[in-house]
Amino acid sequence: MKPNKHEDEYIWVQQLQQRIAKREKDQQAESEAEKLRLKETHWMHCAKCGQKLSPEKCGSVEIDVCPSCKGVWLDKGEMGTIVENTGQGSFFHTCLRILRGRQPQANL
Repeated sequence: MKPNKHEDEYIWVQQLQQRIAKREKDQQAESEAEKLRLKETHWMHCAKCGQKLSPEKCGSVEIDVCPSCKGVWLDKGEMGTIVENTGQGSFFHTCLRILRGRQPQANL
């Protein structure tokens, strides 16, 4: 018994969907592998000169410092913590207020 046109079309569609699903899965795996490779390549390296960063304590915060170019790198929230630990009239506190869109208070 020979398959009819509808059966051939159904089989063709099923095979096409399987190939598409396999390709998407393979692309996702490649993408994840590329993300991991990039993270391993750049993790804890200076964005300016590429040297390995060394962690150092700055009060209660651990910052990342480049021993070559002396660049300082902060993780999310670390600048806020440093500023909060300094006095109200400090340079860092004034900068943070400007970054947050508030005008610095005039010193009287």
